[in-house]
Amino acid sequence: MSTMQSIAEHDQALCGEQASQLLSIVHESNPGMNEEPFADNYEYLAALEKEALLMLVLSAVRSGKTDWLENDGAGIRLCAGLNLTPQNITREHIETELARVRSINRSRQNKTLLSGVRLFFPMFCRENHLDDFDEKILLLLFMHATSETFRKAFLPCGLDYDNRGIIIRVILFILSMDYGEQLEKRRHFSRTAPLVAREIIFFKSDYERRSSHVMDEIVTINERHVRVIVGDNRLYKSTYDEISIEQSTIDLESVVMSAHVKKPLVDHIARYRCRKERREWSRLDDFLEYGTALTFFFQGPSGTGKTMMARALAHHFNRPLITVNLSDASYRWQTEAIMIQAFREAALLNGFIFFDEADDIFREGSHLSRMLLIRIEKAKCVVILATNKAGGLDPALERRLSMKIHFPLPDASQRMKIWQALLPGFIKLASDVNLEALNARYPFSGGLIKNTILLAANAAEPDESGSPVITQALLEQSADLQTHRMSQNHKYCRIYRPEKIIDRLPLAARQRLELKNIAKAFQYSRENETGLNLLISGTNIETGISAAEALAAECKLKIKSFKFGDMDNFTNDNETIDMVSQEKTRLIDYAFGQTTEESHLLMIVDYNGVIAWQDTGKQNDMDSRLSVRNAVAELLNKLREYRGLCCLVLHECPQTVIPLEFHAHFKLDYPSEDMQIRQWEKHLMPGTSTDESLVELVERYPMHIAEIDSIVHRASIRSMIEGKPYSPSMETVKIVIEKYRGKNKAPVLFGGK
Repeated sequence: MSTMQSIAEHDQALCGEQASQLLSIVHESNPGMNEEPFADNYEYLAALEKEALLMLVLSAVRSGKTDWLENDGAGIRLCAGLNLTPQNITREHIETELARVRSINRSRQNKTLLSGVRLFFPMFCRENHLDDFDEKILLLLFMHATSETFRKAFLPCGLDYDNRGIIIRVILFILSMDYGEQLEKRRHFSRTAPLVAREIIFFKSDYERRSSHVMDEIVTINERHVRVIVGDNRLYKSTYDEISIEQSTIDLESVVMSAHVKKPLVDHIARYRCRKERREWSRLDDFLEYGTALTFFFQGPSGTGKTMMARALAHHFNRPLITVNLSDASYRWQTEAIMIQAFREAALLNGFIFFDEADDIFREGSHLSRMLLIRIEKAKCVVILATNKAGGLDPALERRLSMKIHFPLPDASQRMKIWQALLPGFIKLASDVNLEALNARYPFSGGLIKNTILLAANAAEPDESGSPVITQALLEQSADLQTHRMSQNHKYCRIYRPEKIIDRLPLAARQRLELKNIAKAFQYSRENETGLNLLISGTNIETGISAAEALAAECKLKIKSFKFGDMDNFTNDNETIDMVSQEKTRLIDYAFGQTTEESHLLMIVDYNGVIAWQDTGKQNDMDSRLSVRNAVAELLNKLREYRGLCCLVLHECPQTVIPLEFHAHFKLDYPSEDMQIRQWEKHLMPGTSTDESLVELVERYPMHIAEIDSIVHRASIRSMIEGKPYSPSMETVKIVIEKYRGKNKAPVLFGGK
C-alpha cells in the first residue's frame, strides 16, 4: 500500500476528504524491504518525498510537539502515511527511521545509476557542486514546489507556511539540531553560496513583512530547475512566451556563406565544445571566474541567414537552441526576468542561446545592454546575438564579443546557390524557367528568395500528372511582389520602369547603335561584377534622361533617379531611411547602397547645372560652392566602388576631360538638321517662316528635339499673353531663344577653371 493510499484512507475515515498531491508517494517501506534499483526517476522522487516528510516530523518532535491528535486529524494522517503511530513518534525512533530511509534511498540510488537509469536529482547536485546540506535545502524546496502532501505537513508539524516558498529560519530549524548550528548554516544563503550564486534558488520579496534579516527571507526553487530534477524539458504556460526551445534540423551545408567566414566560426565552437566536454575549460573558468562564454555577434540585413546559421550551428553540434524574442516584452523588469530564464535554460540544457533581432538591447548605455552584459559574464555556453542594424553597439558589450560576423547581401554566385538550394525537388520547373535571369534581375537576400519561391509554389497549377509546375512568369510575379513592398519612392528618389526605346530616340543612327553597345558592355560587366559608370552630357537634360531611360529598358532594368542638387544639401540626410539597415542615412549613401530591390539603373541628374560651376577665383564663390566640391568628391568615391549601372546626366561638358571613375562618355550629338527643321515646322505658325529662315535658325541654334519642344512651349505661352494665336511665330521663337537658352559652362568635375 502506498503512503498516499494510507493518507487517503485516513482522510475518508476521519474527515471524508481526498488529499491531493503533485508527486506519487513512495511505496510503504518495511524494515526488510527490497533494495532493488528504482524503476525510474519518478519512483526515486517519490522515495525522496518520504525522506523529506520525515525531516519535517523530526523537526517537530525536536521542538517538543506532542499534540499529533489535534488539527482535525492532520497529524494522524501524516503519521499514518509514514507508518508511524502516536506511541512511536519519539525523537530516537524518527531519527532511526530517517537514517534507515536515507540509507535505503542512497543504496537504491547507486544501483539505479549503475544500471543506466537517469536520476536527475543527484546528477543536478553533482553538476552544481552542492554539499550535503545544500542537497537537503534543495530537497525541501523541491518538495515544497511539487508535493501537496509535503505542503500540508507544515501545519501539523507546527511550521510557518508560505505558498511562495519556505522562510530561511524554517529551513534552518528543520535541518539544524541547535541554535548555534542554525547560525553557522546561514552561510548557505549568502551571495557566494552555490545555491545562490548559481541561481538555483532565489528570494521572494515580502512587502508586508519587510525585514533586513536574512532569516526572515522567503526562498524558493526556480520552476526551470524543478523541471530539470523531474526530467521534463517541455515548456509550460508558466514559462515565458518570449523563450522557445527547438532541436533544429537545418543542415550546416545548406547555409550559403563564404567558406573563409563559416569555417573559423564552426572551428571555434567545435574546440570550445570539446574542451567543455573534457572538463578542460573548468580550470579556465575557475581562474578567470567570469566571462568565459563564447559570444558571437551576427550583423547584417534581414534575410541574409543570421537565424538560419544559428539554427544550423545548433543542429551541427547537436545542441538545443534557446531563442529569445524580446519584442513582446512590455516592461523592463519583465525583460530582465526573461533574460535570466533564458540563460538558465541554456545552462541546464547545455544549449546555445540566441537573441534574434533584439536591436534595443545592444545600444550603448541602455539598461538592457547592461543586463545582457551581466548575464553573458556569468554564462558558460555559446551565446549568439543577431541584429539587422549596424553601429551603436555598446562598447562594454562589444569588448565581450568573441567574434563579430557580418552577413552581407549575397553576391550573384551565392544567390544562384540559394535559388538552387531552396527550390524543392518535388515541385516541377517549367522549361522556360531561367534562374540565371532571375538571379541577375532580382538581387535578393536569401529570405526574399525563399518568399518568392513560396508564393510561386502556392500559385503553381498542377500538370496532367497532378504535380504543381512553377513557371518563369510565376517566379517573376512573386519576385515583383517582394520588390513592390520594398520600393521607397519619396521626394528625393523616384523608382519607375522606363518606357523609352533606343530605336525611337531622336538621335543619329550612330548614337543609337552606341547605346545598344553600351547595354552589351553592361551585361559583360554584370557577369564579372565590375559595374559600369556612364556620363551622359548634352545641351538638353531631358534628352540625356531619355537616353538613360532607353538604356535601362534595353538592359531590362528599372530606373532609380536622384537629383544631384539634393545630394548637395546635407539637411536631406536625416529624412532618408536605408531600406536594408532601416536606419537614417545620408542621401548619397542611400543612392549607392546595397539593396534587395529589383536591379536598377542608378540615374543622377544635375538639373541645375551645379556641377558645371566654374571657379572664378573669388573667395565668396569658393566658399559658397565648397559643399558642391565635397559632394562631387563624395560622388567620385562612390563611383569607384559601385558595381551596378550608373548614369550621371548633366549639361554639356568638355569631351576630352573625363574622370577615371567613368567608363564611358556619351556626348549627345544634335539630331540631323532635317530632323530639327521638321520639328520646328510642326509647331511654328504657318506663313511666319521660310525654308531659308528655318535653315538659318537650325544652323545658329542647333537643338535636341526635347529642347525644341521646350522652347516652343515657352514661345506659345508668350504668344498667348500678347494676344496672338497659340502657335508661335518665328519672331517670337527667336525672342524666347535669346532670353532662355543659357550658355554652356565647363564643370569643375571635368577640369573647368
